[in-house]
Amino acid sequence: MKQPTTALLVIDCQNYFFDPASPAYLPASRKILPRMNKLIALAQHRKWPVVFTVHGPSCSPGNLMLSKWRHLPKGRQCGLHQALDVPLKAKVLHKQHYSAFIGTELEKYLNRRGIGRVVLCGAMTHLCVDTTARHAFMLGFKPVIIHDACCSKNWALHRASLLALGHGFAEITSTAKIIKEPTTETRNSESMED
Repeated sequence: MKQPTTALLVIDCQNYFFDPASPAYLPASRKILPRMNKLIALAQHRKWPVVFTVHGPSCSPGNLMLSKWRHLPKGRQCGLHQALDVPLKAKVLHKQHYSAFIGTELEKYLNRRGIGRVVLCGAMTHLCVDTTARHAFMLGFKPVIIHDACCSKNWALHRASLLALGHGFAEITSTAKIIKEPTTETRNSESMED
């Protein structure tokens, strides 16, 4: 069976969550940065489109983010973290909601490229990664969550989100496993040897 065309979605790996000076700093972000860079290198090697999202100020009418959070990212906090290996041709989408599909061109961008599967990493697992994965599923994109390249405010929220996503919406895997995943070229050469 042919593997669907894949894109890598790097969710909200910005100074707001990854800079220790930020009020929303996630200590686990230090651990996931090297894995995210491995996924970016993998995507480039396999010629997957790479999309970075940045959560910005929520100023659109009807956006309830302001009623839920006292402080939302703005200014320098909306910049991608400097330790990320951002490819020159990467797409950067600015969003104001948990889902990377709301108010952005992400769905059109993926459809124009024939994408059927989205691999997700980033922050926070239980909010923006989770919501984007569920939304992707509803739109017909197969979500794959890289559990050791995502983080949340705490381990319990991270784990709970992964359990729910794995039950009904997404494949849950690790950085090491997706790197070892056979590509179409690998499968073709193996079948030729049989």
